[in-house]
Amino acid sequence: MGLRIINTSFRLVVTLGLCTLFSHTLLAQADGIDANAILEEYCVSCHNFEDYSGGVDLEGMDVHTIAEYPEIGEKVIKRLRAGMMPPVDQPRPDRDIVQNLAVILEQAIDERAALEPAHLPAPGLHRLNRTEYSNAIRDLLALNIDASTFLPPDDSSHGFDNMAGTLTTSPALIEAYLSAAGKISRLTIGTETAPTLAIFDVPVDTS
Repeated sequence: MGLRIINTSFRLVVTLGLCTLFSHTLLAQADGIDANAILEEYCVSCHNFEDYSGGVDLEGMDVHTIAEYPEIGEKVIKRLRAGMMPPVDQPRPDRDIVQNLAVILEQAIDERAALEPAHLPAPGLHRLNRTEYSNAIRDLLALNIDASTFLPPDDSSHGFDNMAGTLTTSPALIEAYLSAAGKISRLTIGTETAPTLAIFDVPVDTS
């Protein structure tokens, strides 16, 4: 029984591997063209380690290795669609072949991206907006303030004023926050702004 399960699992792994390899081969040869051969014949002569034309090195790469580096693939696709690759003074395949090559590269990049888990970047560090600042003062100092009397309005994006991309800082804004901190601290502890000296006379002991 155990041997049968192992054999079944092995066949499943081999089948999946062959299907993946077969789908890769079909993609590279979609629409009756051999994308890898076209890249080798028309692209690598300029885009290699030595020439490095346009800041792109395609030497030793095929459709699926390009898909692993989408920033390179997007550059190639953009230039293929615009008719910039291959250059006009170099041998060029038919326009339909060039456009089909762009489609194949695009499909390879999309398929590669679909296999990757969704990754949402962590929210960036940002300052408090006025509402958050008021709440922080209330929680820390038990003091209710109106931050709009101390700080300028916050920028918003799509109706939200608590997005990291809009909550930037500037020298003037830092000065406003420092000024607000000084005023709020005086409201919290009193109106004195400098050390003072108080003299208390002790009654003379008459006992």
